[in-house]
Amino acid sequence: MDLYEAIYKRRIVRDFKDKSIPNETIKRIINARLQAPTHDHLRNWEFVILKEKEDKERTLQFVKQGV
Repeated sequence: MDLYEAIYKRRIVRDFKDKSIPNETIKRIINARLQAPTHDHLRNWEFVILKEKEDKERTLQFVKQGV
């Protein structure tokens, strides 16, 4: 898939399935992100992976409060 095809086929996801994502898939996604260039090349990335629904809901409460 070339760049333009990827752009034209992009989708916005508003509803998510209540389905677990395998750890290996998550690792591949994060690794792909780490390969992308940044403007300063020194950025330290930190990832938080929330798999349990309760953890996601609790975290969203902080986001909504602006914490």
